[in-house]
Amino acid sequence: FLAPLAFNLTLEEDSKVNRLEDSIALWRQICQSPLLVKTTLILFLNKMDILQATLAAGIRVVKYVPSYGDQPNDVQNVTKYFRDKFRGYHKRLSPRPRPFYWHETSVIDTRSTAAILVGVREGILRAHLQSVNVI
Repeated sequence: FLAPLAFNLTLEEDSKVNRLEDSIALWRQICQSPLLVKTTLILFLNKMDILQATLAAGIRVVKYVPSYGDQPNDVQNVTKYFRDKFRGYHKRLSPRPRPFYWHETSVIDTRSTAAILVGVREGILRAHLQSVNVI
């Protein structure tokens, strides 16, 4: 699941809807879907470069996400806040317990993104091989 950490942007198709809030709403639906109960979900917190530039420009998260409160307005704390928010919905809404995997990505950093995707692919393959008792 690709979730852009662009907390201050709206959807192109509906300028009244915050992009990140839209992603969270979709994540909630996916987590609680009975059709996906056996699926391992992987969260990609994307657009880390945009998050960093937005925060460096002095844009405050709390202006767009009031629940953020008076926490520090830096990349580490903002990322942790949203990661924990997604994790909480994952844990609370999943029909049965399943692991929570997440990665921070920026598609303009192709080397890091490629390394993350290779690791994810290998993890999926390993889990599948274990499930059919090959390894």
